[in-house]
Amino acid sequence: MKKILLPLLIFLISALFIIQPALAKSKYSQNFIKHFAMCKSYTESKYNVAYNSHDTYQIKGFAPDGSGKCVYVETNEWQRGKYITTCSFLPQQHQEYYYSMLNPDEKTSVVIKGMAFVDANEKAVYLKYYNTPSVCQTEFRP
Repeated sequence: MKKILLPLLIFLISALFIIQPALAKSKYSQNFIKHFAMCKSYTESKYNVAYNSHDTYQIKGFAPDGSGKCVYVETNEWQRGKYITTCSFLPQQHQEYYYSMLNPDEKTSVVIKGMAFVDANEKAVYLKYYNTPSVCQTEFRP
């Protein structure tokens, strides 16, 4: 019995160390990703040390116009103002971005304004839609 329990215990402990870093690579929490999957209203904020900014990620839910678009708002607040990006994802776009959140580090290639861009999945897919005016619009507020 000890011969079976010891390897099983070692496997479970090592799995915790392997799984945790993979989950931490997304800029979103697991709760946010869960709510995003259903396009259910949810907000989270965090301080971004790399950019010295306060970031807020908000799922507004489905657009009230009946289009089936999922509305997402990202606010990046700096010392001199804030950038507010509002995205309205069609169902297929929503699913693509959701998949990129689940596999944030997988390398992918997207076309942005006619140029190929290769990066981590989550970042590349976000930038693809960020640079598509029919999906995302950004405004600056001093």
